[in-house]
Amino acid sequence: PDVIDGKTFTTTVVDLNPWVEYEFRVVASNKVGGGEPSLPSEKVRTEEAVPEIPPSEVSGGGGSRSELVITWDPIPEELQNGEGFGYVVAFRPFGTTTWIQTVVTSPDTPRYVFRNESILPFSPYEVKVGVYNNKGEGPFSSVTTVFSAEEEPSIAPAGVSATSLSSSVIEVSWTAIPWKMSSGRLLGYEVSTF
Repeated sequence: PDVIDGKTFTTTVVDLNPWVEYEFRVVASNKVGGGEPSLPSEKVRTEEAVPEIPPSEVSGGGGSRSELVITWDPIPEELQNGEGFGYVVAFRPFGTTTWIQTVVTSPDTPRYVFRNESILPFSPYEVKVGVYNNKGEGPFSSVTTVFSAEEEPSIAPAGVSATSLSSSVIEVSWTAIPWKMSSGRLLGYEVSTF
């Protein structure tokens, strides 16, 4: 707070975070300067409030077949605003209108994995993550697109051949496998020797 008149012995401190413990010190001052601070007061916790800040860095992807992996940065304790803090994870297949929601009760959890055999590989989902505590529900993050797990290649490259080019170099070639984007992103091939 601002400097208080010397005949006043109380003040109200505003703009504190909800559900946080604070200690206070008082320093007497005059024209010459400030003196030594008092010993700290006892710790006082502000009252609980509905959470105000949604998770950031909501994204995801990867995982195993038939999974949708959703990740976020957890909210630090000083911004949870009360007991019973957790997350509301909402997602829906791209182009649909109905949200699927689930609750993650651990405040330190940075991810949720939805498993269902009906999930098609590398399918786009709209995803948002909200917050809640014992006082009520807070805001959701902005909606982002997350792809379900990709499908691993089901066939091996064909027509593998090798030609010696020198005493220390062999050229290996193969026929590309048929690949559709709906199965994921083909990152490349691995060549092994034995």
